[in-house]
Amino acid sequence: MQVHNVHERFIPAPPRAVGALLDTLGGADDAVWPRDRWWPMELDRPLGEAAAGGHSHIRYDVQTYEPGRRVVFKFDPACGLDGTHTFDVQPRPGGTLLRHDLTARALGHTRLLWPLVIRSVHDAVIEDAFDRVHERFVPGRERAPWSPYIRLLRRMAGLTRRAGRVQVASPPADGLLAGPEPDVADSFTVALPPGASTDVEVWRRGVFASPPVIVRRLLRLRDLLVRPLGLRGASGADTLEGFPVLGRREHEVLMGLDDRHLDFRVSLRLLQAGGAAESLQLTTTVTFHGTLGRLYFVLVRPFHRRIVPAMLRSAIRKNPARQSA
Repeated sequence: MQVHNVHERFIPAPPRAVGALLDTLGGADDAVWPRDRWWPMELDRPLGEAAAGGHSHIRYDVQTYEPGRRVVFKFDPACGLDGTHTFDVQPRPGGTLLRHDLTARALGHTRLLWPLVIRSVHDAVIEDAFDRVHERFVPGRERAPWSPYIRLLRRMAGLTRRAGRVQVASPPADGLLAGPEPDVADSFTVALPPGASTDVEVWRRGVFASPPVIVRRLLRLRDLLVRPLGLRGASGADTLEGFPVLGRREHEVLMGLDDRHLDFRVSLRLLQAGGAAESLQLTTTVTFHGTLGRLYFVLVRPFHRRIVPAMLRSAIRKNPARQSA
């Protein structure tokens, strides 16, 4: 079964400007692929010939790359398509024609899935990509709404999880927190939007830098309550940039401090499924040093259970991955 699918969009911007966006495809600063709405395009190296990757289960490598002009991806036939898909930047009077051309032979069960499912999803993804480019040059331009069928397919594919939803979770027993059992441990998870960054350091900065107003107020109130105990404040600017990093591994970073009244550790883990970031898990453990530590924690625990979810939700609203795109 032969498949030929073409999308075109006139962009009111110079070809050089549109081509500069095209050159970001598959990278951490991808300004074309709609990774905030769909499965991200990921390549194993910077965009260039022989770079390999894909999105979801669709795999391909770069066959031809003309910087600022054209990228041709060749499908891996194992994904059910034998052919290419191409992004083209073409000069036009007063602007640029952005074109995407998919030409391939559908193999195996893809011959059935293409007309039933894949074509509709493909059309939505490419139009969302074109919208993303268009919005760079026409801010505030409205995107065309998805059809009810696309919304149904997105739900079936797990792409509609409610980003920013915070839930209580069981503290992990493995990873950088493995060791002697602490006196207190709690954990929260927050759902990430589709296409979220898979770099835990990006999210560490997103969670701990510039916390929301409610967190700042709670920290100031906490400082007033613990001042009679002779303990230092936590609402200073330096503290708000995050705690000292004690260790790192893939998809996890460990922070913490040791003080005279207690030692605490904070683990931020990126939870993934199928190579995509699904949620963040923030776990706090506390080990007391005598009565002072226990008294302190009685005072601050109610604030802790408000502050952590607020910081996680704020990080999703700011979405540092989107700001870097």
